[in-house]
Amino acid sequence: MRVQRWRQWFRVLAVAAMFAAGIVAVSVLMPAARIFLAGRRATQWNDAIMVTWNRAVCRILNLRLHIHGRPDPLAGLIVANHVSWLDIIAIGAQGPCLFIAKREVADWPVLGYLAKRIGTLFVQRGDAAQSAVVAERMVWQLRQGKRLVLFPEGTTSTGNRVLRFHGKLFLPAQRARVRVQAVALRYEGEAARCAPFVGDDAFLPHLLGILKLDRIDLDLRYCPTVPPGPGPNELAQTTRRQIATALGAEAPSRWLGIMTS
Repeated sequence: MRVQRWRQWFRVLAVAAMFAAGIVAVSVLMPAARIFLAGRRATQWNDAIMVTWNRAVCRILNLRLHIHGRPDPLAGLIVANHVSWLDIIAIGAQGPCLFIAKREVADWPVLGYLAKRIGTLFVQRGDAAQSAVVAERMVWQLRQGKRLVLFPEGTTSTGNRVLRFHGKLFLPAQRARVRVQAVALRYEGEAARCAPFVGDDAFLPHLLGILKLDRIDLDLRYCPTVPPGPGPNELAQTTRRQIATALGAEAPSRWLGIMTS
């Protein structure tokens, strides 16, 4: 029992150290790279910092990724079902990307600050004008060759079903004519109960609960890429069905709707 308690405290300190290192990276190292390195080299340097940071956090949390299928290097938009803030760490560990998140994420302790500093695009639900601005920025980023990651459910779930996808979020992908790849996420074992971050859950208590787990098993399944062409509603419906099928949780027809507003 004593060894287990010491191990937990060690992981708490290690995570705290990684968050501190992340703050230094986004506040000092990454801005310095943009000043002293040429544009492309600065981008590569900053991308490497973020991927390395995510992978280090995965190691500390003992987040074990069981990857099925292959990521499409030509896919401009990655969409996934959303269960936990751990999803962001896991996907971010796969390679350079830019996340689209709900506005509330910006207010999370530490992670919210990191998200803002690395250029996360925040969507304010119910604010049409702000959403239009974010959509234009998404189109610009996609046309610049950036890989964006989007959670089209607009919120997290317990992971036992795939919620409706917001079709309007796919409009930038249609306008930029990029390939879209869906990724299905499913936590296994004890993590299936502890990992979901839903409702009024607070970040710090949830993190402490996660640190009590010996390991976190996450299945990450890449689905076939959808080529440019379909409209936003069709993209939403197709990728949602792919994820539901990959999870073995194909939902009743009433769950297959697409939110367009």
